[in-house]
Amino acid sequence: MSDLKLNRTLGFWAAYSASVGLVVSGTAMVALGNGYGVSGPAYSIVAFGALIVILCVALSYSEMAAMIPGAGMVGEYTLPALGKLPALFAVLAGYIVLVGTDGGTNMIVGGQSLEALIGVPWYLCVAVILVFLVIVNMMGVEVFGKVQSVLAISMMALLGLLGLCGVFGIGTQEPLAVQPPFSALSWQEQAGTLGLAIWLFIGMEFVAPLAEEVKNPGKTIPFAMLFGCFTIWLVDLFFGLGVTKYISLDKLAASTIPHVDGAAAMLGKPGLVIMSIVSILAAVTTCDTYLVAVPRMLYGLSKEGLLPKMFSWLHPKTRTPWYGIFFVVALILIVLVYAVINNANIDFVTTMIAVACGTWLMSYMITQIDVIVLRVKYPKAVRPFKTPLYPLPQIIGIVACMYMIYTQYQDPTVLTISLYVIAAILIFGIVYLKMTGQKLFEPVPLEKIYEGIRKRSELDSELGIAEEK
Repeated sequence: MSDLKLNRTLGFWAAYSASVGLVVSGTAMVALGNGYGVSGPAYSIVAFGALIVILCVALSYSEMAAMIPGAGMVGEYTLPALGKLPALFAVLAGYIVLVGTDGGTNMIVGGQSLEALIGVPWYLCVAVILVFLVIVNMMGVEVFGKVQSVLAISMMALLGLLGLCGVFGIGTQEPLAVQPPFSALSWQEQAGTLGLAIWLFIGMEFVAPLAEEVKNPGKTIPFAMLFGCFTIWLVDLFFGLGVTKYISLDKLAASTIPHVDGAAAMLGKPGLVIMSIVSILAAVTTCDTYLVAVPRMLYGLSKEGLLPKMFSWLHPKTRTPWYGIFFVVALILIVLVYAVINNANIDFVTTMIAVACGTWLMSYMITQIDVIVLRVKYPKAVRPFKTPLYPLPQIIGIVACMYMIYTQYQDPTVLTISLYVIAAILIFGIVYLKMTGQKLFEPVPLEKIYEGIRKRSELDSELGIAEEK
């Protein structure tokens, strides 16, 4: 099973859908509604600031994904730049923690939305969705591409339509008699919500682990990421400004499903139905994105010897990393089981978002550092996509990520949980690498990374990874 190769079958729209499928997630819409509830319409400015930051990050991921189009994503970018322990940390801290916290909370939001719509307990709804998505992902990446494209684009269209209804005041319900103030916080406090606003774009880089299954990854992946960031910002802007005309900021801020409550306030029962459908689609596309992307990150790291070999096992018929798929399901179930036992509420959801956001931003910082280091170490390596105005976007992105991590860790609970998580990842990484006789910080030669991708890539001619002479 370890000698099989991934299928290279995905085009632009499948890549775009993988990029926005996680961005328009249940927790991202909670962050959207909660952000507007806490900050007021001025959250639009904060969200624009987050867009600038995420575009800087997206440029770094675009350059790296085009230069090193491997399934290991940030792990394989970091190996030739910083070494094996930073590479392992970047993936586990950035994405395993993300799945373990955000994966479950997204399913909670989607399940609660479905419960509000049909009355079936949310945990039963979640169980059905998970089974369906495991089947889709086990059938192969081409099936994922078709399902994800339909769901993600439908979700974007519905969310944008609702937002336009609110912005132009054509909702079926009466707008608020007294419109909310433009800014409910001081501008210093508004700046402190940037860490929440960045969550609106969570996972725009999740198309990168599909580099070995995307046609012409050097061009398709950068375009999909950048186009995805712009479109999601526009849709979120319309929706946020629209719902604040119809529902009080206090209700938005306190709700576990503020996007659903806002749509209901705007359009009544039809709004509740439409946004519940959007929330369900968001939960499905988010979980679907995790199940397709994270197992491939683990697959890439396993191929490089940084994780046990079972993560590189592919199903003999569909060539999917089946062990990694079930591992991701197990991570999602941890938070779901906890939520069922302890009852999910908005504090639980936002705490999980903050924990995931802090370590995820660390992974973003590492990717941007990778760009700078590899530009210095390998100036003649072929780069099908280069960051414009280098290194300014990387500097802006790194500083902004540091600031947002600082704001997240102002909460003692978030800081405590995060420190435990970071310590556990570092201990695992050090112990595993030492046990397998690998050096922690010695960079792997770039040509060795290329050789590994060549061996396991289905269409070598499309990689474009040879160094310039």
